[in-house]
Amino acid sequence: LNMADKLLLLCCVGWSLLIVTAASKPHVLQIVADDLGYEDLGIRNGNITITPYINNLISQGVSLRSYYTFKLCAPTRASLMTGRYPWGVGFYNMADSRFSDTFHCVANSTVMVAALMKAEGYSTHAIGKWDVGYIKKYCLPTYRGFDTFLGYYTPCTSDYWYHGAPGGGLSFDKCGGVDFHDSKGMDIEGAAMSGPNSLNGTYDQVAFSNRAVELISTHNASESPLYIYLAYHNVHDACIADRFSGGLNAPLETVNMYSTTVLDTWKVQAAMTTELDYGVANVTNALKAANMWDNTVMIFVSDNGGPLDHSNNFPLREGKGSVWEGGVRVEAFVVSPLLPAKMRGVNWNGMAHSSDWYVTIVEGIAGGVIPSFTGERPPDGHNLWPALMGENMTSPRTEVIHVVENQYYNKSLGDTYITAARFGEMKIHVGVGNCEESTVHQKWPTPGTKNIPFGQTKGWVEPGTDHARAPLLEGFGRDTPDPNCSTGIAADYHDHGTITCCAKECGVCGVSSECQLPTKEGKPCPCASRPGGSDACCVGTIDHNNRLCSEHGPPCVVSKGSNAGSVCLYNLTEDLGENNNLATDPKYADLVTLLQSKLLAAGRTGPPLSVAFAPDVGMNNATARDIICAQENKTGYLEPLDWKN
Repeated sequence: LNMADKLLLLCCVGWSLLIVTAASKPHVLQIVADDLGYEDLGIRNGNITITPYINNLISQGVSLRSYYTFKLCAPTRASLMTGRYPWGVGFYNMADSRFSDTFHCVANSTVMVAALMKAEGYSTHAIGKWDVGYIKKYCLPTYRGFDTFLGYYTPCTSDYWYHGAPGGGLSFDKCGGVDFHDSKGMDIEGAAMSGPNSLNGTYDQVAFSNRAVELISTHNASESPLYIYLAYHNVHDACIADRFSGGLNAPLETVNMYSTTVLDTWKVQAAMTTELDYGVANVTNALKAANMWDNTVMIFVSDNGGPLDHSNNFPLREGKGSVWEGGVRVEAFVVSPLLPAKMRGVNWNGMAHSSDWYVTIVEGIAGGVIPSFTGERPPDGHNLWPALMGENMTSPRTEVIHVVENQYYNKSLGDTYITAARFGEMKIHVGVGNCEESTVHQKWPTPGTKNIPFGQTKGWVEPGTDHARAPLLEGFGRDTPDPNCSTGIAADYHDHGTITCCAKECGVCGVSSECQLPTKEGKPCPCASRPGGSDACCVGTIDHNNRLCSEHGPPCVVSKGSNAGSVCLYNLTEDLGENNNLATDPKYADLVTLLQSKLLAAGRTGPPLSVAFAPDVGMNNATARDIICAQENKTGYLEPLDWKN
């Protein structure tokens, strides 16, 4: 052989070795449930909800019982994609008066996990909810490392079946376009809403699971490993104009599995959770049918705590939208035949955070190396893989910084006044109006003994279909608009922007940290005579005047109280429900000062809020909004400003 032939042979052998090495890497299936509560799976609530397949996977895997996210959707997803704290990429809080909720976008200089997986030889696919930006093309999944994307850009679609197409109302931005897309590479396309390939009328879980199954069944595992990011809509409510009247959606056949559940709200919510179980079952079974499961690592997480208007986080305090444990500590587990036997069925209590998957997936599972520069801020995440494999049961993470304040994001600018972090076993909140407010620890209601047909408590079925819909708990007590709240207490539940009149008839069951108690101290709950029976009985402090939500429910409406700037401190090892505030105990004074200084120091490392928005668009641009709406009216789809460029 001459020198040229030798070089050619060497090159070919090298590429062959590269292909073999890449193809042998584990496949990664990363599933994100939306708004799934800490107690929503059957394995967590005594099988009140029917989730046998997920229960079985948990029994074979590692449960991360101290896993944290942000309190809301978009910041958590930015963290998952970038390996940074949400505030570390400018996603300080997406519920803010200073900017448009849909204009956020991770800076183009930050390398997302899919791009790193592409560099490791993976085929990469995103399915379902994106919510990390769409205002410019570089914000979209197929411009950030994913080969394909089927799903929606914004926080939620208007309907689980119609996706904003005819029959489904408006998209999240209310401009009239369909926020459902089927893109490949640089080819950005709206998903078919008519014709033989139409997805209009297909339940979200089914559409997303079917796409994952299709990708798996057609994938050639000998050529490349597979990375699928599957972000379900379940169990988030649909973003219809009145989300509190029929925002929960599930097939009637699944709803009817909960025949003894009293309230229609819980019937449909439980059915949505069961539908999630169906989806996970179908996708994992597809991996087994394709002989890929034995070399797959499946990661399952929720994006934030469950909202208390249709979810439960017991024994944790509060829910979505708060930085109490119920808002930020969520369901998470890893399952894989690659796990050693000693780690299967283990409850791992090491601290973990959404940012950790970036490093864990790329370096731990895929065996790659994260480049020295992947953004202006280095990753905040840690590699959990050695701990999950049982090599070292101690978590590499010792703290989680939930919310910070700094010169870019603080109370004087009109931003959140609560900061929070966990350091070791201690959790600190700073700026809380009252450490005793919002003491709701909401449990799943126990099913009754009699069959109760669906539709008795404001649930309804779309005529001619099996589309069952039910209100959120906040909407349960509403019959007609009552702006003066002549029948109860006016409340803006969890800053949703909807004023609810809470009926007064629900009697006092006694002071408790739990909800939906059929009896209290041996006495029947007065709420038993109300629609929904004892399920409507809510117990807990409603405001600083110590009125009980049991006097004014349903639902358990808790006011934000006064802004006194309290510091709250809890030992989570001894007090998971955050009931015993230690900050008032003089012996913890030095610790409170130390933890506050750490929280302030972390905040000083945060970037300007503006980095989470396209530089040429800004945080709140009326002209950009008008252009987006005009494009929707013309094309029928929600697309970025530079869609045609």
